[in-house]
Amino acid sequence: MKYEEIETIHMSLVNGQRKQMAAQMEEYGMYDVFSDYSNYLLDTQSMTDAYSYLADAVNSYFKIKNR
Repeated sequence: MKYEEIETIHMSLVNGQRKQMAAQMEEYGMYDVFSDYSNYLLDTQSMTDAYSYLADAVNSYFKIKNR
């Protein structure tokens, strides 16, 4: 996992910069980003917060990319 890149993606989400987050996710690599982000969240957040952040990231990503 590229920890610093995943943390940057997370901070974009937290700061409400979802378009930037989606672009960063694509740059990171679509085959790894969601599993790496999930692992990052489980290491740094409570289970409830990790689920909320991951759900927000997934929903935001697909809303932005499927317009």
